Amino acid sequence: MTLQELFASMHNVRIYELCHTYGCYDSSDTQLCVTLDGEEVYHADFKKGVLDWESKIPVVLHVPHAYNYAVYYRATCRGDLLRWKPDKSAATKPRKAPEVIVYPKDEVIKDEENTLICFINHFFPSNINIKWTKNDVEVAVEDPLIKCLPNPDGSFYVFSTLDFVPDEGDIYGCTVEHVALEEPRTKFWEADMKETTIGSDVFCGLGLSLGLLGGAAGIFFFVKGKHYQAILVT
Repeated sequence: MTLQELFASMHNVRIYELCHTYGCYDSSDTQLCVTLDGEEVYHADFKKGVLDWESKIPVVLHVPHAYNYAVYYRATCRGDLLRWKPDKSAATKPRKAPEVIVYPKDEVIKDEENTLICFINHFFPSNINIKWTKNDVEVAVEDPLIKCLPNPDGSFYVFSTLDFVPDEGDIYGCTVEHVALEEPRTKFWEADMKETTIGSDVFCGLGLSLGLLGGAAGIFFFVKGKHYQAILVT
């Protein structure tokens, strides 16, 4: 049991993991993302010079000057890239093909807005292409690089989402292209008004982050490396 877990058990608290991730690339700009319990809070858009906050995060929670810290880490990351460039270990690491599942976030009700989630996991390297189709017609293409996050084993995972309005019989597809795949991999999801969603079990919504606002007697942060853990006293 870690010190944080022991503290939680003794003081009736809940533990949240706030993770700050950034990566450097020869072929593109630095990618920086902050997540809470695996769900994105914001990522940096260095081309526009802003932070792109998750739409469900209230504006009042947008941290002032956070973009300035992103710029600092961008400079640090570029320095690290130059220092670590001679290391060729990543180039020899075995490729891993992605695992793909698709599911709705909320209960499927005809004509009510919903969100499809494509969870792509355990792939390496991180370069990956994602596109969505509806009844075999392409409806969205996403650049997931800014959202790719590392697993403990060195592979990556990413969530891609598509807003939609369910209609009986519509078939949606999430297609993934990756260097470890001989051909693109597609997972389909068909609108079924009788379906019971698994979204609440698999996809932890950002409503969890909003819980940080309620009934807090105090917040304690434990910092280790690039990972931040927040403990909320209830």
